[in-house]
Amino acid sequence: MKPILSIKDLYVEFTSAENFQAVRGINLDIYPGEFVALVGESGSGKTTVSLSLMDLLPENSRISQGKIEFSGQSKSMIFQEPMTSLNPLIKTGKQIAEAGIAKGMSKKQAQIKAVEIAKQIGLTDTERIFSSYPHELSGGIRQRIMIASALITNPDLLIADEPTTALDVSTQNEILKILKEANKKNGTALLLITHDFTVVKKLCTRIYIMYKGKIVEEGETEKVFNFPSHPYTKALISSIPDPSKKGKKLPFYFDMEFEDDKNI
Repeated sequence: MKPILSIKDLYVEFTSAENFQAVRGINLDIYPGEFVALVGESGSGKTTVSLSLMDLLPENSRISQGKIEFSGQSKSMIFQEPMTSLNPLIKTGKQIAEAGIAKGMSKKQAQIKAVEIAKQIGLTDTERIFSSYPHELSGGIRQRIMIASALITNPDLLIADEPTTALDVSTQNEILKILKEANKKNGTALLLITHDFTVVKKLCTRIYIMYKGKIVEEGETEKVFNFPSHPYTKALISSIPDPSKKGKKLPFYFDMEFEDDKNI
């Protein structure tokens, strides 16, 4: 089977007084309908990868080497923070519809589709929600608005950058259920950008571990969790909160220079 998304030897650099490489030669594949996670700490380059995929890199950065191949019809992105990603001056219903219009729907088609998508993801009081501004809604509902904007065109690939950040566990589980339903209904593939291993275990079949702009480990999620090979992966997994670790000092690897990262 051919990947729906294939990243080959991707380098992304930020230009300043000295050029800084935020992404260093990564390779990543996602197959149709597959849920894949890209995991790493803040600053590892995860979001830079996602912005590269959507052609949304800031002006002071560029892809300096490599190739991104996408064989699907469309891709959408759920951004990290809905309060800053949604326009505070436009009502939420219009913002969802605008995503459909941008993809070629008529205004009427987009409005109908917006209501349909909203109901699919659990927004029942659509009249009130659609006539509200983002600041008038809860964090969970704002996140659903972002998801609705991404799903309105039935994308073949959904890129989700920390979609459950700052949400309570109950709302987080509801968001994960929505993503699974999108996969079941439309065969949507998912690239999940996160540092939350709990979410990864619930949702993704394969995982890529990113450290200082490089992929240091990849594999089936269960195998990576149970038999991590890279010291950084081991450090991340050992840092997952666990009641059995109460009172114990966590291993501290993050100041170590890993053998295969001496040139980073």
